[in-house]
Amino acid sequence: MLITQIIMKQIRDYPIATTLSIAVGTVLASEVIWKLVQCSRSKREKASRVHEAIVFNELGEICAAAHMRNNGIGSQKPQVSPCCNAHCSLRNVAKIAEQIDRAVYSIDLAIFTFSSLSLADALKRALQRGVIIRIISDGEMVYCTGSQITMLAQLGVPVRVPITTNLMHNKFCIIDGVERVEEIRLLRKLKWMRPCYSIVISGSLNWTAQGLGGNWENSIITADEKLTATFQAEFQRMWRAFGKTEASQIQPK
Repeated sequence: MLITQIIMKQIRDYPIATTLSIAVGTVLASEVIWKLVQCSRSKREKASRVHEAIVFNELGEICAAAHMRNNGIGSQKPQVSPCCNAHCSLRNVAKIAEQIDRAVYSIDLAIFTFSSLSLADALKRALQRGVIIRIISDGEMVYCTGSQITMLAQLGVPVRVPITTNLMHNKFCIIDGVERVEEIRLLRKLKWMRPCYSIVISGSLNWTAQGLGGNWENSIITADEKLTATFQAEFQRMWRAFGKTEASQIQPK
């Protein structure tokens, strides 16, 4: 009651100053509340982002025959649930495809060899959404039997390779890398960008039938900002270094 009386007296004695003070205080309070809401939302969003290690081993194909019966041969987006196999290779492949399917602006792929039809289909879906894809691969492996890189190149995906006796043995994929997304924003002269965040997929895994369903392999999928920035910077460096080695200019051996 006393506080109310004091406020009313202040308003009567100093109406303009009091009104300005209340207005400024309201604005500042709303700003603080909005910052707290944004901070809370950002923490929840970051907590929900992926940080996962997936492994491929000899136990991954136990359920393969059942999945083939349930989904049919040639299914582009096979359903893997329910599956009682904790090491299910199909589920692991689906986790990688899921990240490709969430790409908004860019996919940069550095891969030694790539023959997986299901992951190639995921990249084709990304192209249909308008995602910009770039691929760096090994000069010997681009044209190997079953390579999906030549198919993607025919769809307009730029592919670069090093001309060297050394192997381009990297296996990593950056989705919506910060540096690349900003590059696309400037290229397209966009003022507003749809929400997205960076993912990197990296490990021993080549995107092949043998790698995905026969070998002992590993792959890390993470939204860690430092790791995604490091891989994106290396891709950008290689892309510039291999600028005169477009795969379309190289004749298969």
